[in-house]
Amino acid sequence: MNRRAGLRAAGVFLAFATFLIAGCASLTGDKAGLASEMQWSGRLSIKVFGAAAQAFAADFDLSGNPQAGSLVLYSPLGTTAAQMRWTPDGASLISAGETRYFATLNALVLQATDTELPVQALFDWLQGRPTNVPGWTADLSALQQGRLMATRIAEGPARAELRIVLQP
Repeated sequence: MNRRAGLRAAGVFLAFATFLIAGCASLTGDKAGLASEMQWSGRLSIKVFGAAAQAFAADFDLSGNPQAGSLVLYSPLGTTAAQMRWTPDGASLISAGETRYFATLNALVLQATDTELPVQALFDWLQGRPTNVPGWTADLSALQQGRLMATRIAEGPARAELRIVLQP
């Protein structure tokens, strides 16, 4: 896999992880009482269907909220494959020893995946709130078991599926 393809795969993974990591959120540390600083860990898989079909799976750690947070993706060997951080001032993607900067988290997600994703809804879904997003369906029925699936309906952008399994 060339460097650009590796960055793109990491970006896709990061973006979709940020999009649909859902389930039994567990709060940790001193911030356990602050819903704005929630943390999730687990495994996710992403499939994008269409002319340039893509699939990706990795372990992840996600913390924060739509305004400020971080997402770390891990290789099958447990090493850090990519790291995404965002604040109200911008976002960055660190992968393969290279850092790329973006004006917003949505801009990073769009660049990494060639599609727009409902980032705000992801954090709602993670907290069990069934936020409606046009063009997307989220199945929150297995959140108590730490599982979530979201699907983008194939009108316009390619159909996409994200599956999340959270660590207990």
